[in-house]
Amino acid sequence: MKNSLNLGRQPIMNRKDEILGYEFFYRDHEGKCSIDDPRHATSSVLVNLLNQIGTPSSFGDALAFINTDGPLLLTDIIRTLPKEKFIFELSSSIRHTVQVHEAIRYYHSLGYRFALDNASFHPDYIEAFGPVFPYIEFAKFDVTQTDSEQFHYFPNPYGKMTLIAYKIEFYEMLEAYEQFGFDYFQGFYFAKSHLITQSRIDPKYIDVLSLFSLLQTESSVEDISNGFLRESALSMQLIQFLTSTHPEHIRGATSIKEMIERMGKNALSQWLLLIIYSKSGTMSSVDEVNQYSTFAQARVSSMLKLLHLASPNPSSKLIEDARLIALLSLLEDIMNIPLENTLHDINPSSDVKDALVNMSGLLGRIYAAALKLEIADVSTAALLLKTYGVHQEQLV
Repeated sequence: MKNSLNLGRQPIMNRKDEILGYEFFYRDHEGKCSIDDPRHATSSVLVNLLNQIGTPSSFGDALAFINTDGPLLLTDIIRTLPKEKFIFELSSSIRHTVQVHEAIRYYHSLGYRFALDNASFHPDYIEAFGPVFPYIEFAKFDVTQTDSEQFHYFPNPYGKMTLIAYKIEFYEMLEAYEQFGFDYFQGFYFAKSHLITQSRIDPKYIDVLSLFSLLQTESSVEDISNGFLRESALSMQLIQFLTSTHPEHIRGATSIKEMIERMGKNALSQWLLLIIYSKSGTMSSVDEVNQYSTFAQARVSSMLKLLHLASPNPSSKLIEDARLIALLSLLEDIMNIPLENTLHDINPSSDVKDALVNMSGLLGRIYAAALKLEIADVSTAALLLKTYGVHQEQLV
């Protein structure tokens, strides 16, 4: 289904079943692993993790191992991601250039961490990856493709790295590789790859491109935030991304505009570029109607309409509060994020909290009425707003 996302996940753990982290795998909307463009696959995994599912429910306090391609390393996108949460796996098929090697060295100097995926003792492999060995923390070996006798050879170029054996399917494999000095393991012996499925909320591709283009100009934060008003799906993804990566940017924020100001134009531009890359492999379907995006925009529009009926000429603060209430409520309804978690992370004003939790005050009544209108209960919606002079015929 185009309205759902899929993501593969498999734990990496030690002999005591203590989880080091999870490797995440690209899956298309049908749950299949069909990769034509590695950059698209990596970007899609990151967008699904950070913008939609969120880090607390996908890997919590563990590490996330993400397959990474060369071109993505040549952007500033990685700098928008929290270095303490991710291990970037370098594929054996990565194209080795001076620029890619320099990018790995640079990110390592900033505290970002790397792993070798499908490491090998083959001379060609060691020659290609040798220049970046000083910047690698983990080396992952496919036990079905590795000559285990080579671990007895010295000097071992992987001696300073933490070793991970994957495709462990039997106890005998585990025991053998533990004797070779491996600390962590991955494979069916411990757990099969698990498919995470969740509702997908997608902004329109053309709107993402337009906002990205706008950020390349001397546009004001006001102009940029106005672009988000047209795309509630993008606003929801921004809230989830900042919750996952930079919670300090949303703590106490009263509007999307304030979140953008705290984030900064360069980081916002790189975040939009990540979304563009994630959609680049699905150009034929990027602007198909997404029912959850449509639903989200409808709730925001409904609340703003009701606000203007109940309070003619509302203040800009009331408008922003109403929009924020709609967006935060949608995180629970569409992305399955408990409201109490959202309120803890963002800590909005007491008016917003009371509206969401108790449906009290003007904004709470408007929120309650909007929910009733979604199920076509016009009479109850009118009753909720009667005190504010709103009549049933105005809601039809």
